[in-house]
Amino acid sequence: MAVVGQMMNEMNRLMTIEEVAAYMQVSRFTVYRLAKERSMPATRIGRQWRFQKEEIDRWMREQYQRRS
Repeated sequence: MAVVGQMMNEMNRLMTIEEVAAYMQVSRFTVYRLAKERSMPATRIGRQWRFQKEEIDRWMREQYQRRS
């Protein structure tokens, strides 16, 4: 059960712009632009953007399917 809980925590954790950029292998500017345009799922906390990994994964799958 500990492994399942750990996986859920990893899926639900918030990522920074830098982490998302590294994960998606794009520039920080690209992530910032997509978040600001509301093209990708993001939440603004104060002056900083945060992203849920699960939502980013879902969004990337949708983007891939649209282009196929």
